[in-house]
Amino acid sequence: MKELVFATVLAELKTSWGDTIADPDLINLLYDAVAEPVGLTNKNGEPITVTKGTASKIMNRQAGGNPNRSIRSKSADDRVLTTIEEYFKRNVVKRLLKGCEDDLIERLKTVINDDVGIADAKKQELLANAQKNTLAIFLASVYLYSLSRDNVLYGSSGTKPITATTELEVIPLPTGITGVEGSYTDALLAAYGQVEGIEHFTVDMLDTYPAHKENFSNQRKYYFAAEAVRRGTRDLYGTKEKDQFEVLKDEMYEGVTEVWEDEAKNGLARMRKVMAQATKTSLDKCRICRDTEWVGNSQRKGVCHFLVGENRLKGWVRDDDEQAI
Repeated sequence: MKELVFATVLAELKTSWGDTIADPDLINLLYDAVAEPVGLTNKNGEPITVTKGTASKIMNRQAGGNPNRSIRSKSADDRVLTTIEEYFKRNVVKRLLKGCEDDLIERLKTVINDDVGIADAKKQELLANAQKNTLAIFLASVYLYSLSRDNVLYGSSGTKPITATTELEVIPLPTGITGVEGSYTDALLAAYGQVEGIEHFTVDMLDTYPAHKENFSNQRKYYFAAEAVRRGTRDLYGTKEKDQFEVLKDEMYEGVTEVWEDEAKNGLARMRKVMAQATKTSLDKCRICRDTEWVGNSQRKGVCHFLVGENRLKGWVRDDDEQAI
């Protein structure tokens, strides 16, 4: 899953650019959207630019790859906010490959929806203009927001001390269902509906069924506990080694798949059996489990929801369940 950071915006724009543009040139073009309205220059009174080396660090999210500090600090200046839409119309939108606009919008929408680090209210604000007829202000808003976020992927650079004893980031449980949660929460709702004999069980119905509501909240907590491991793994091992969270998912899948295949009364019963097995599955092949104490029972259960979300475990309800709607 991608995060909405400066490097992501640059990569998506390059994919949709009408002609070849070098990384430093694209970065300088975007910097000028902030620098020109406020008269921002470097210490020599010259336009703020990036070298090829710095551009590479930005694109690869390496140490020293955060956007220019002065550009970031002036990105919320009123003079920038009142001029940036027109700047993007002239200098960005007009240079995109004709016909690629809708695809660009959809890719960025996916990044925004999938980024659990963005508050729901901010997502709604960013997505409000995610249309072709408001493309300039959409791209401008996404760009300005990306400047506020840490662009450096720690772990591969060694600039931020990450150790096996580092505490995991606590991810607050979002109030509403985020875009990345759709598949596994749909599977949960289907399981509750099967138990209650309701074909299309929705989130709005949970208030009527307190036990299911509590279970739903717990399962979401498990998912985000596993998401915290995913993020911590990226920081601990960097991007050049084999993705240890993928190893964790592979090992968990091998440990629970046969339990998932067993017959069950209903989907909720199947999920409980799988979750119980998840807490007992050996994960020694995964370095996260050898190097850290991050993977407890909550995280193990959460990994199962990742497997459902990726359709490796194909939901909880099956046609051969004893209980049918």
